[in-house]
Amino acid sequence: MEQKEIRLNAGKRKSLVNDIRRHWEEKDCPEKQDFLGAREDATEAIDSAFETTTNVVQRRFKPEHIFGDRSLTFYQKEYNTVDAVGTDSCFFMKVTDAPKVLDKYDDEVEKSKHFSFELDGDTGGDYGSGYHSGSSNNGKNFAYSMYREDMKKVGLNPDCNIENDTNNVEATNRGYKTNPYLSQCRNDNFDFLSGKQGGTNLFQSWKDKFKLHIIGTGGCRSRAIPCSDLEFAKFEMMHQAKQDVVLKHTKWLQVILAKVKVFEAGVKLMTKFSQVEKYASHPKINWTINPEILVDKFGTDVIISIDNLADQTYNIGKPQQTREEKIQARMLYNNSKVSSLAS
Repeated sequence: MEQKEIRLNAGKRKSLVNDIRRHWEEKDCPEKQDFLGAREDATEAIDSAFETTTNVVQRRFKPEHIFGDRSLTFYQKEYNTVDAVGTDSCFFMKVTDAPKVLDKYDDEVEKSKHFSFELDGDTGGDYGSGYHSGSSNNGKNFAYSMYREDMKKVGLNPDCNIENDTNNVEATNRGYKTNPYLSQCRNDNFDFLSGKQGGTNLFQSWKDKFKLHIIGTGGCRSRAIPCSDLEFAKFEMMHQAKQDVVLKHTKWLQVILAKVKVFEAGVKLMTKFSQVEKYASHPKINWTINPEILVDKFGTDVIISIDNLADQTYNIGKPQQTREEKIQARMLYNNSKVSSLAS
């Protein structure tokens, strides 16, 4: 058989769309560099903020009161009814040397805010807001951004929230932000980040890395820690850096999704693989198509020999006699009948 031309079908088009997304994700571009740079900046901002937080917390909760002989830790170990010392990785900071500020309702409030060093900790929050869990939706987006490559390697989708918000603008505006696929992605991502798939519990490792000893029990709101306005600004810089990671991740993915969408519309008008190859080899594209896409034989036009095909069909079943063979067989049959009558 002689191969003529590979024609496109729905399966091949889908494979090509997935492959060109891989191409654009691997290709360098300004938006990708901004995203990678934002992650580096966030790492530095978090470490710097934690250094400042350590000074602020230990100024409020003196280490000599927590550790050593006759300390609170000593009595806590001595008496099981004493519960005075614990560790935390989220803190409620309150400025003591600055005037009040306006909250989102334009009410004057103390300049205070919750700052979490947890991997999925809130990256925003309003002034004067009360205690809430460190975990948050925007914090999970930050976690997806920081561990994107690791999650992609095991077949997860750390871009799921961005894809949903970008591809379903109308549904998002109406408040319908979830769907079964999105929910499954989020569940799988959570299992990975929490170590349920056999890896490191990244949520716990971040808590352990950024934990400090505090005196007192209850939520962050019940132990507001005094700090200076300058120290508070350092904490807000951490929030801004984490927000910037998610923002740059989003902008990069939106560029990729837009490019993929253009190709997806164009490939629907193509009928032959050679058209895709011409597009891929364009100097503005430079896409090396995954050769495994061509392993699928469906959609291939071939030129075949009609004689060979007829022979293959003809030879199915018992072989047929020629005209001469039929005449000879008939003569043998007639002769055998004459012989039997004569006898």
